[in-house]
Amino acid sequence: MTCCFTGHRELPAAGSEAYNALLASLEAAVNDARREGCTRFLIGGAKGFDLLAGEWILACKAVDPSISLAVYVPFSGQANAYSQADAKRYRAILTAADETLVLHETYRRGCMRERNAKMVQDADLCIAYVRRRPSGSAQTMQMAEKKGIPVFRL
Repeated sequence: MTCCFTGHRELPAAGSEAYNALLASLEAAVNDARREGCTRFLIGGAKGFDLLAGEWILACKAVDPSISLAVYVPFSGQANAYSQADAKRYRAILTAADETLVLHETYRRGCMRERNAKMVQDADLCIAYVRRRPSGSAQTMQMAEKKGIPVFRL
């Protein structure tokens, strides 16, 4: 089974109570997904929640090599506008991922939504960190709900 992640680019400050609660919720949701039979996990490579989820899955994979991580990249230059630290995290995740799917070589209008739709299409379950609407994360969560797959909301 396959699980996709969706969530906001802005996260609580690292080390804050809210951030620690998010980490605990992410860990619990991934454990629940694994109990449901998920061994393949998908992220979209966006800064914020996607990078956090990717790093968590790679940490889990270090303990259980049956887990795999796929990164669905909307376009090749996705990380060009990331901070130096986020770009470094992004590259490390891409290097360690089992699979990378690049949808387009260059940015084109709608490529983020296309990436999100592809992740939902390929998933059996979704883990969502959604705090506001409208947003791409909320839209992705709604796609998953419309498809009828379980959504674990953090």
